[in-house]
Amino acid sequence: GPVLSYLRMSARPEEVNQARIEPSSADALIGCDLVVSSSPKASMTYRAGHTRAVVNTALMPTGDFTRNRDADLHPGERLARISQAVDGAALQSLDANALSEALLGDTVFANVLMLGAAWQAGLVPLTEAALMRAIELNGVKPDLNKQAFAWGRVAVTDHAGVERIAGIEARPVMTLEQMIDRRADFLAEYQSRRWARRYRDDLQKVIEAETRVAGAPGALSEAAAKGLFKLMSYKDEYEVARLHAQTGFMEGLKDRFEGEFTVRHHLAPPVLSSGTDARGRPLKRSFGPWVQVAFRQLARMKRLRGTPFDPFGRTAERRMERALIGEYRDLLDRLVNGLTADNRDEAARIAAMVMEIRGFGPVKEEAAETTRKEIAEAVTQYAA
Repeated sequence: GPVLSYLRMSARPEEVNQARIEPSSADALIGCDLVVSSSPKASMTYRAGHTRAVVNTALMPTGDFTRNRDADLHPGERLARISQAVDGAALQSLDANALSEALLGDTVFANVLMLGAAWQAGLVPLTEAALMRAIELNGVKPDLNKQAFAWGRVAVTDHAGVERIAGIEARPVMTLEQMIDRRADFLAEYQSRRWARRYRDDLQKVIEAETRVAGAPGALSEAAAKGLFKLMSYKDEYEVARLHAQTGFMEGLKDRFEGEFTVRHHLAPPVLSSGTDARGRPLKRSFGPWVQVAFRQLARMKRLRGTPFDPFGRTAERRMERALIGEYRDLLDRLVNGLTADNRDEAARIAAMVMEIRGFGPVKEEAAETTRKEIAEAVTQYAA
């Protein structure tokens, strides 16, 4: 949940007479969480022309995302509100999570990086030596935490330079060809080279049709590339196993955590149903380390996907996912057959509608049912 901490500092103990910061009296804001930093409870302590701030622009998942898959935290608006409350000239912002992960391999160092940025900005009236000693006494990865503090300092004085070193500066937009290549490579790993070729062949029809009416592929081809890939790479038992067993998942954990530890997986495999919760969603079960052996075996069996020998292919969810691929191919054919220069934007909008099919189990089934109806209505109007 949200954490809001009030800190009072003084050279003399008698001057620290209360913990809470009174309204409009905060000298400094170290905003490690954009949502909390822009909350009314925190904002009431800011005063324009007085409060100075360093804010982390990274968005932390909130409970809203579990209830609404389209939840939008409006980061731009939140940062603007903070800027207005403290006076924009007194606000510095950076994506501490992205910098921490890129430079130090883990977002866990983001808050210490923020502390370094705040210290460099003059918001923390302590000596660097005192803070370094505190990190040492804490005893948790002191060297990396000292590095995080130093990177935060540099980020305040040369933000663009640090982003360039971290490799997180604005990345060039991929061309349509690069986008398709990247997705085709994934599908080859996901299923097979044949599956990837089928993806390319289906898209080629769309690209050629859009080129005929517009001179070059554009929004329709891009929407089709994303939509078809999404449906052809649905996350089933084989893919869950592959992601755990063949993508360096366990190796990554060993690099990040020291000493002996045990990993438990919380899964709700349809073939081992444990019932449903009050909302009708599958209950998860806890599986010990032995399931990693099963993951490795299952990942090798991915070629059974969609065949008569697929032991998971008979569930309602898997049948729906396979059907959606065929339906989308038919949809692309209908869009291409009626495509003109005038309705190209509408065709792209319809092709992109499948991106709303998200989630797992009942959530995905509900989304698919709703989206199918919306697509059917849109296609009727498109044909007319």
